[in-house]
Amino acid sequence: MRSDLPVGKKGLKAAYFVCGSLSAAVIALIAHNLIMFDGDDQYALFLSLLAGLATSVGGVIAVMKKPDQKLLAFLLGTAIGVMATLSLVELYIKNLMQNGFVGVTISMCIGAVVYVILEPLLPKTEALEEKVEKQGYSGDDGSTTMSKARLMRLGILMAITMTLHNLPEGFAVAFSSFTGIGPVMAAAIGVHNIPEGIIVAAPVYAATGSRRYALMLATASGLSEPVGALLALLFIKPYLTPTLLHYMLAGTGGMMTAVCIIELFPEGRKCKHDGQLLKGIVFGSLLMLSTLYVGV
Repeated sequence: MRSDLPVGKKGLKAAYFVCGSLSAAVIALIAHNLIMFDGDDQYALFLSLLAGLATSVGGVIAVMKKPDQKLLAFLLGTAIGVMATLSLVELYIKNLMQNGFVGVTISMCIGAVVYVILEPLLPKTEALEEKVEKQGYSGDDGSTTMSKARLMRLGILMAITMTLHNLPEGFAVAFSSFTGIGPVMAAAIGVHNIPEGIIVAAPVYAATGSRRYALMLATASGLSEPVGALLALLFIKPYLTPTLLHYMLAGTGGMMTAVCIIELFPEGRKCKHDGQLLKGIVFGSLLMLSTLYVGV
C-alpha cells in the first residue's frame, strides 16, 4: 500500500540515484587506485573492502522480515548493545589502558559534545511528518505517520553515524594490514559490521517498505570503510601516528555513546516492548564482546 511509504516516489528514486551513484563512484575509485598501488597497499584496500561490505549482510537480515514494533524494539536494543559495548570496552577502556587516561577521555568527551551540538541540525521528525502529509502518504492516523517519520530519520541518522564510524575503522584495517594481525582485524570489524548493517537497514525498511533502498543505504554506510583506508594510504599514512588514530577512535566512541543515549534508547522505549529492548541490549552486548574477544 502507498501508505507504507513515508516519502514519495520521487524521493525514493532520488535516494536510489544518490546511493547508487555514491557506491559506484567509491568502487570505481578503489578499483582505479588498486592498479596504482603496490601489493601491500592493494592488500590493505582489499581487507577494508571486505570488512565494509559486511554491512550488506546485516541489511539482508534486516529486510528478510519487515520489523513490527516488537522486533524493532529488539533490533534497537541490539544497536544499543553493539554500539555502547564497542564504544565503552574497545574505544574507551582498552584505549585508555594503552594510550593514557587524559587524552582518550578528552577525545571521547569531544566526540560526544560534537554530536550534541550537531543533533539539533539534523532533520527533525516534525519536518519529515509535514513532508509526508504534503505528499499524501500519511498513515491511518497521526501516530502511525509520526512513527514512520521517526523511523526514517533514525535510519538516516544511523547511516550517517555508521559512515563516520567506519572511516577511522578503515584507517585501522589499512594500517593493521601491514602487520600480522591484518586479517584478524578485518574479520573482527566485518563481524561487528553485520549488526551495524541491521541497525541502518531495519528502521529504513520499516519506514519505507523498500528493501532496495534499505540495502543500498546499509551498503553505502559500509563503503566508507575502504574510503577511509584509501584516504589513509593517500594522505595520512606519512603523518598519522598510532596515538592520534586511537584518539580519533575514542572521539567516534563518544559520538556513538551519545547516539545511544539521546536517540536509540528513547526510540526503543516508544515501541512499548521494554522486555524485547532489554533482550536486544543483552544480545548486542554479548555479540560485540565475542567479536572483540575474537579480534584480540
